[in-house]
Amino acid sequence: MRQSRCLRPAAEQFAKLCANTHDPADCGKKIEATQLSRGGSLIGNVIKRDGSLLAVMVPGEPPFLFEDKPGEAGPNFSFYGYYAASDSVVLYRAQADKLDFVLVHRETKSTTELPNEPFFNSDGRYFVTIDFCKEGCENRLAVWRFERRGPARERVFAPRTPWTDAGVSWGAPRRLIVDYTESGRNASINLDLGDPRWTVLLP
Repeated sequence: MRQSRCLRPAAEQFAKLCANTHDPADCGKKIEATQLSRGGSLIGNVIKRDGSLLAVMVPGEPPFLFEDKPGEAGPNFSFYGYYAASDSVVLYRAQADKLDFVLVHRETKSTTELPNEPFFNSDGRYFVTIDFCKEGCENRLAVWRFERRGPARERVFAPRTPWTDAGVSWGAPRRLIVDYTESGRNASINLDLGDPRWTVLLP
């Protein structure tokens, strides 16, 4: 995508940057350095790094400050991506071997903890998180929408038979393409937001 619309590391870039890192925090800092160098003046107005402090700038308000804590337990924050359509900043958070993400929505001045990387649709109204693995995951797909107070889960999907891995992309503004692994077999499904298999949480 064009840099002015979306700045996030591609899967191949993520794997390359983190291939020889010491720990998840080191991986995050390598991603941040690459993203800051790519972002130029656009990112300079949104993100600032000062030693252990990472600041997300909010027009007319004090910045959101995220501080790295020394030691393996952390937490350790790194800039991961900026999504112009929704004016959202995504931070990568490492706490020992645990990885998750924090989304700062500058318009509503809110922060939201996420289990995994958010993937935004083209108009910026929705994003999706997907968290499947053999153990320690939510094992569900969640679609979030932006409300007046910030992002909120609109609907979730949990398969009848457990998936051990999954990936997701937007095929259209209201349709998802989900690639998953079930019982050792790879498959793919299309999930429209109107599909009856969703559990709807918000009207």
